[in-house]
Order: sequence, then structure tokens, then C-alpha cells
Amino acid sequence: MKNHIIHFIFLYSLIFPFCSNGQGSALVYKVSNDSNDKVSYLFGTMHVMSEAHFFFPKKISILLKECEALCMEINNIENQSIEPNLLFNPEKAIQDFCSKEQWDSLCRWAESDLFMSKENFEANFRFAKPFVLIQFMVNLNLPPIHKSHEKELEKIATASNIASYGLETIDEQLNIFNQIAYPTQISILMRQLNELDTSIDDFIEMEAAYNAQDLDALCTIYNDEIMKTLHNELLLKRNENWIPKMTKLMENKSVFFAVGAAHLCGDDGLIELLNKKGYHVEGMKL
Repeated sequence: MKNHIIHFIFLYSLIFPFCSNGQGSALVYKVSNDSNDKVSYLFGTMHVMSEAHFFFPKKISILLKECEALCMEINNIENQSIEPNLLFNPEKAIQDFCSKEQWDSLCRWAESDLFMSKENFEANFRFAKPFVLIQFMVNLNLPPIHKSHEKELEKIATASNIASYGLETIDEQLNIFNQIAYPTQISILMRQLNELDTSIDDFIEMEAAYNAQDLDALCTIYNDEIMKTLHNELLLKRNENWIPKMTKLMENKSVFFAVGAAHLCGDDGLIELLNKKGYHVEGMKL
């Protein structure tokens, strides 16, 4: 369960992209600044892809090996641990925030997809934070054999003795959902439940857009109040927090940054935020 939860926010920012202006047809961007001669790169990843459609051109490895450091959302993700209080809240029962119809729907889902009786489901998940159930729903619809850009990049960095950094910690990632009220989380949870039948097709469509290096397509889906809340918490605030860390790293190092592709999108995406800081950001075809 540990690694599934760690990958959750990574994946969710691509499972639910946000209505926003895209940046054209590129997944990798060259980043430079007139103040020094260091060249860095910004790579928009898809954190989980089916092995059959995994997009990882050789050029990615070449660009990474040109750099002095790899920086991802979380450093050394496979060895991170999670505090139970980030996943469960004994003072809040999910059922208390659900209508009877919503709770019954969740219990039916648990029986059919998790093979749990209602009693078993309540015993295990009564005090779980809603996003934990969202994660299970997302995970069950992932390709059974899949690969991760982050894992591949870590392997290359380790083999090449390239230093690695993280833009945030796992605690900081999971604490994001403490900023989202339970009723809003329940709304997201029920939306995910209601869209399970189409989520596999959506994932396939997303993979195709990613393999076509069509960032515009990856940047455009939902535009309602729930998605705006997620946009602010999952993307906007994190992007703003990351920029000072990124610019600090680039002061004296060439850095290969790898973050979920949704973080590159729009006026509050990393591309535009770096432009506003005086960096030259140029798209590159892989």
C-alpha cells in the first residue's frame, strides 16, 4: 500500500488534468539564464504508463547525463515511509460525510472491487481519509504491468553518479489533502466512483496524447469548482513553492527537473513562472 499512496498525488495530477492553456507539442524544455552558462532541462512526466506504451526516448537519458543533478517531486521515492496519521483520522468517519446512498455505493464498490464485505470495509476504512479510497479506485484501473519515468530516471542517475534532489517531501505531498475539506474530498471520491467505467479509456487516451508529445491535450479537461480547488492545491500552490527551490539549484548546477506534465501547463505552470523569473525556456522534440 505504501508505494501506491506515494504515487497517488503524482498520478492524480494527470488522471485529472485541469482546464488551462497548454504549451504546445513538447514534453522537455531547455532552461537557461543570462546570469550563468548552466543549461538545465524541465521534463513533464506521466508518472505511470503501461509497459507496452511506455515513452522514454534515448534522448531523455542523454540530456540527464549532461546534467549535474536530477531533481524530481520527491527524492528516492521508493524508500519513503508514511506516517499513519497522514492516511487515517480517528476523529472523522467517512460515513459521517456521506449520504446513505453514497455510503451504500461505496460499500457495493468495496464488495465488487476490493472483495470486502460491508463489515470488513467499515472495519478497515471507516477512518481513512477520503483520498485513500480515491487512490484505491485509481490504482485498480491502472495497467497491470506498468512503468514509471521517475524510477527510470533514478536508475540512470544512480548508475551515472548524478546527485539527486526533491522539491518536496512525502509528508508535504500528503498534507495537501488536509487543506481540502472532507465534503469536497467526498465529492471527488464519488465522481471517481461514478466514472470508473470510463477511466480506463481516459487513461488510454492520455497515454496516446503523451506519446504524441501533445502537452496541450494533456492540459485540458475539467473546469468546475471541484477541479478549481484541486488545481489550487495540487498544482498552483506547489508550483509557486517549487520555483524558489528550482532557481536556487540552478544558480550553480545544470539540473534535470522531472515533474508531472500537468505542472507545466498554463499561466501558473512552471514554464511561465520560470519565464517570469527571467529564464529562457525552449521546447524540445524528443
